[in-house]
Amino acid sequence: MAIFGRNSARQRLKRATRQALSVPTHPTPPDATPWVIGGLWPAELETVTPATEVVAQHLKHDLQRIADSANERLHALRNADVPDFARRAEEVRIIETARSYAVQRVESTIRQLRAAADEFDTDPSMPVVVPVVEPTVTEPEPEPEPVVLQPEPEPEPGPEPEPDDRSLERVLEFVARQEPGLRWAVGERADGTTLLVTDLAHGWIPPGVAIPTGVGLLAPGRRGGRIGDLLGEVVRSVVYHPGDPFPAGRTGPLATSTSARELPRVDDLGWKLVEATHWRDGLPRMVHTLAKAGAGRTGVLDAEVDVLRVHSDTARYQLMAQYPDVDAALLSNCLLLAATEAIAVSDELSANYHFAWFEALNAPPASHWGAAT
Repeated sequence: MAIFGRNSARQRLKRATRQALSVPTHPTPPDATPWVIGGLWPAELETVTPATEVVAQHLKHDLQRIADSANERLHALRNADVPDFARRAEEVRIIETARSYAVQRVESTIRQLRAAADEFDTDPSMPVVVPVVEPTVTEPEPEPEPVVLQPEPEPEPGPEPEPDDRSLERVLEFVARQEPGLRWAVGERADGTTLLVTDLAHGWIPPGVAIPTGVGLLAPGRRGGRIGDLLGEVVRSVVYHPGDPFPAGRTGPLATSTSARELPRVDDLGWKLVEATHWRDGLPRMVHTLAKAGAGRTGVLDAEVDVLRVHSDTARYQLMAQYPDVDAALLSNCLLLAATEAIAVSDELSANYHFAWFEALNAPPASHWGAAT
């Protein structure tokens, strides 16, 4: 058996989260670190050993980085010209979002420790029990019963089609609930197609956001303007801004598809991703290693993917903390992390999508001479 309890760690995290978020949130203190990471340090690392020292250092660094990003966002919010009620609601959202990322980071560390403990506790000298397979006895098939034909029931009328605006609102709410800190817009073009955009990064949709079936996305490229302008020519549209309320019971789950992220294939995708992640500032060394493994299809361990996903989530949270004015280098790293995570789990469609955006946003501007020719 592993030396770590399978349920106790998660219970401790939930209890610590309830205690942290139950603290009155008005006014917000200058340092919200206790609310973001307070009580989350796992009991398995209370006593640090040489075997767990590196893991503990990485966890401490990442938790502090998440807390610092939340504090920076809260500080900027204090100086923003917004009503008090809106500021208080945004403060709560920032803290709760940061807390959820911190919990995910701790849970990932606990899974690593458990995996290491399981491997350590496995004794190869233990006898292997071979199950005994009983012989299969084939019984004669029963005689078929006579079929009595029944009159077919009258078909029930199908559901009434939704009004166009209502359909757009369902799509908008579905995606906005997944990332409520971003602006979103959904529009219907003259040909009847539905388009989804966000202004996080010229129209790039972050990983983890499920896209409803039949909804299209923007092609990679630099764009400016307000959120509604990104839609281009549409016959109708709906827009969400952070803080907009979600009417209770208005929408249910929608069917989703990955086909919206399908783009023309990037030539030499694996090689280009390996090159782009090589010694890049702000990326852990393991990103390049896993990009090579994913591109070469040599296999990646689940524990390695788990650690990579933590780095990706942490970088994306930092990006969200900067929104709407995001750092270009951090955005590029988020795109590379997303592409590497996808190729590591053999999701080449998503890897191609994120790397195509990386190429589009990092392409040098065309010269006047080149444009003329």
